[in-house]
Amino acid sequence: MDYCPYYSPITLRKIFDKDRSPSPSTSEITLRRVFDFDPVHLGENNETPNLVSNTLIPRPRGPLSKPNHGGYTLRHALGWDDRTYKEVQEGLHGVCDRYLDISTTFHKQTPDAVSKFLQAAREQFPIFGEYVDQWPASDFATMYLKNKVGNDRAKTRARTDK
Repeated sequence: MDYCPYYSPITLRKIFDKDRSPSPSTSEITLRRVFDFDPVHLGENNETPNLVSNTLIPRPRGPLSKPNHGGYTLRHALGWDDRTYKEVQEGLHGVCDRYLDISTTFHKQTPDAVSKFLQAAREQFPIFGEYVDQWPASDFATMYLKNKVGNDRAKTRARTDK
């Protein structure tokens, strides 16, 4: 017998015997789930009520300001418009200057100083109360102090190199 490299064509049709068991219904094999919710009643001015009033917004996963390494940028994580973001950022710079040691990074601050800073930040910007542990305030301070300390070190190096 000669060798013949021929294979029968693959078809997309398959014929099953009649004694085959019935297929499961689509509701049994689908991943789609239907949840029964109570109807939402619009409040005054046709506004939808806050359905999750006690839920705080969690901190995004990953390291701050490292979006290419699984982290996040504060600007995108918050989703605020540019004007609001800039006003809060500049306001928190003043709060940092009042309550934190600007010669060291945020993670090296004393717990008492951090507590006072977060309290003052929440008083000035009540929106931080919507976030778990007021993480945006901590992140703003982390970036501000990191840049401040880095700039101060660079200036010191530049003066000593002259």
